[in-house]
Amino acid sequence: MSSESADVRSIDAIDRFRVALVEFVDAGRISVTEADSDLDRTLLWLERDRVPHWTRQIRKRQELVTRAKSDLYRKQTQSSAKDGRASVVDEKVALQRATRRLEEAQAKLQATKTWLRRLEQERIDFKSAMSGFSVAVDHDLPHAIGLLKRMTENLESYLALAPPDLQRLISPDEPTEPSSSMRRTGSAGEREPDPTEEPEESA
Repeated sequence: MSSESADVRSIDAIDRFRVALVEFVDAGRISVTEADSDLDRTLLWLERDRVPHWTRQIRKRQELVTRAKSDLYRKQTQSSAKDGRASVVDEKVALQRATRRLEEAQAKLQATKTWLRRLEQERIDFKSAMSGFSVAVDHDLPHAIGLLKRMTENLESYLALAPPDLQRLISPDEPTEPSSSMRRTGSAGEREPDPTEEPEESA
């Protein structure tokens, strides 16, 4: 069998493969779109929600630290003025708690910004890695689907043709010799003159 010959066993198999390819293209497009959407939503959430949130928290907690320091300083000043030793344990505990919460907010903001930068880079890498697949599902595979459809249509048209008359191909019609009657009558239907007869005299 030559390299250019086709060995088509089932047109239905070609059609089923084409349908499966269409489903794969649809699923591939949906997957890429959903992945892009998830990345975009996460980036927006970090940038527009978490960063402003922790920025506000830092500002509020800085105010609480300042207030706790003022309370401790006032309590210490009052104790010195009265020459007494009033307990400042509660004020110190409050200051420590406010300081820890401020440090926590600062760490959260820093982590959010770190993850934001990392996710932006991951998004760039993802789009670069998926570019080939995107071209395949948007251009290459749809083109292949169109070729398969035309192939099926051409094969169906070929099968719909009437089979050739093998007997006619094997024994083609041969030209026949003109019969004696045709020779006598001639092309105009007149009797061919007999050379043994005398010609008639004209009047």
